[in-house]
Amino acid sequence: MKKISALLSFILIISMIFTGCSSENNDSTDKTIKVALITSSGGLGDRSFNDSAHEGFKKAEEELGVEIKVIEPQSTADYLQSLKLASSADYDFIMAVGNDWGDAINSVIPNYPDKKFAGVNVDCTGDNLAVARFADHEGSFLVGALASLMSKSGTVGFIGGMDIPGINRFAVGYEEGAKYVNPDIKVLPTYVGSFADPSKGKEFAVQLIDEDADVIYHAASKSGEGLFEALKEKEGVYGIGVDQDQDYIVEGKILTSMVKNVGNAAYDFIKQVKEDTFTSGEKIYGLAENGVGITELKYTKDIIPQEVLDQLDTIKQDIIDGKITVTDVFNK
Repeated sequence: MKKISALLSFILIISMIFTGCSSENNDSTDKTIKVALITSSGGLGDRSFNDSAHEGFKKAEEELGVEIKVIEPQSTADYLQSLKLASSADYDFIMAVGNDWGDAINSVIPNYPDKKFAGVNVDCTGDNLAVARFADHEGSFLVGALASLMSKSGTVGFIGGMDIPGINRFAVGYEEGAKYVNPDIKVLPTYVGSFADPSKGKEFAVQLIDEDADVIYHAASKSGEGLFEALKEKEGVYGIGVDQDQDYIVEGKILTSMVKNVGNAAYDFIKQVKEDTFTSGEKIYGLAENGVGITELKYTKDIIPQEVLDQLDTIKQDIIDGKITVTDVFNK
């Protein structure tokens, strides 16, 4: 009963937000482009891909003069309804962020052929849908190699938010990178079961540390904050952030972050909508396109040996040149 009540409350709130957006301004000859960002259940403040996408929207607001709205579903159960409500309002472009939006997108967008939509790393197609396909597996391979090269225990860990293809893509790339430089490395993958549960994320991090993992990479949105809390309490253990530069959160304890420039894609799509050049289909953002990569290592350059950095540069170039092929679970 509580779950039903919470869902009804969410629908009511979202409906109120959209009420003022449903009427058209027929008096204006210069139509203001209206765009909506629907976050994953992690919401804004995740210091991850939601915040990155929001930066792209804010940049578009400032530079392109578009009107933006941010919608934050409370859980994945709210995805379908939030996308339906956004689509029924007068937004010109709607972007849903997260690997777990596929079902909602496939269900809703065919009913709104005149609107433009975008997703991130979702297995969806449509004449009105652009998908930013970030090569998470390539970036994860790179940080997997770093984790393996920096591990003293011979064991590294991975914390995923959900056991879904979009997150497995990180896990597989990470393990392949770790084993590329050390075939004997032990890789321990775990899944929190949520993108918004830092306390549980910490439990999993502590468990991995107890199993001798001394470098841990997360792809868990807000749940990954639990890893950072665990790092504060454990010596000799390092973390690897994801999606945005998270190195500053625990200075000197986060080796790097696998940065995914979702904001760049968000801005690109909005600019195309404004200029009437928007096209559907898949847009690749990999190492070669600077869509993924690692940070500038502001807090850890003195910790990571130069020979390790040189090896990472070589690996990165070999991936770009096709000398190293990283498994993409979406293409299996």
